[in-house]
Amino acid sequence: METPSLPAMDALELWLTISILLALAAVLWWVWVTPLARLFLWLERLRSGLRSRRRHGWHYLEGGHGEPLVLLHGFNADAHHFCQSARLLRAHFRILAPDLPGFGDSALGETDSFKIEDRAAAILKWLDAMGIHQFYLGGNSMGGYLAAAMARQAPERVRALWLLAPGGLHTARLSPVLEEVAQERHNPLVVRNLKDFRRLTDYCFVRPPWIPTPLMRFLSRRIARSAVQAQRLFDAMRYDSQPLESIAKDLDTPALLIWGQADQVLHPDGAAVVENLLSDCQTLILPSIGHLPMIEDARTCSEAWIAFTESRARDSAS
Repeated sequence: METPSLPAMDALELWLTISILLALAAVLWWVWVTPLARLFLWLERLRSGLRSRRRHGWHYLEGGHGEPLVLLHGFNADAHHFCQSARLLRAHFRILAPDLPGFGDSALGETDSFKIEDRAAAILKWLDAMGIHQFYLGGNSMGGYLAAAMARQAPERVRALWLLAPGGLHTARLSPVLEEVAQERHNPLVVRNLKDFRRLTDYCFVRPPWIPTPLMRFLSRRIARSAVQAQRLFDAMRYDSQPLESIAKDLDTPALLIWGQADQVLHPDGAAVVENLLSDCQTLILPSIGHLPMIEDARTCSEAWIAFTESRARDSAS
């Protein structure tokens, strides 16, 4: 009986080693969720030139050079939603993107109000503590709603608004998501498990980005832990807060409004409503883009904002 040759033994050992490493990697992929998710988030910040910081009780991302640009994420999101845009914006602006209280890594205080007006005032107070007194201001969905409320409360501080499918409209046509809410079916915006998270992701994008499994599981678990407070916040925004129609009416802060034509979370017909409310508004509708245009088409959104602010700066200087 022949014994395996040395090269054959080496090949067998290599195959076994590779198999063991792949099996170990597969186990870690499914079990070692939080460390891997945090690693993916760190890599995303690294590519975007943003750093994770914590001051005055809030977690936020910061990076870039220039005049301050404060970016506010939407419902159930966090500051990482602006990482892709930051790659293009960081050469023009000093970016500050907070995790709003109750989302991401910023805890909700016991006395925090859920009303949009009060939450807008809290962001202004945090910016005061940060020493940021005049700034550009952008926001997506709930963040856009908050941005408009901040501009209403402190118009002298906000140089221009970047509104990305802002929420808070009461007179706009209902989207597929808000149709479900209106018919008192399951609220897709309140995530209670991984299935809900995947469903919401499908609603938000035309072409969903690849999200590594550990990161998807981490995000869905983190959001699910706050499902009760998320429902309270949603109800406060929809029923207890001033509608965007009241907040934005005749607001003279210059604004760039961007909306995805295929938005299923907030109907794109809302763009015409917002444009008619604001005194000075430029609108860009993006075909085949969903609710998160700064992720799905970061380049177009960022370049439009840069061109908009540069044009306004030239007009002010002339």
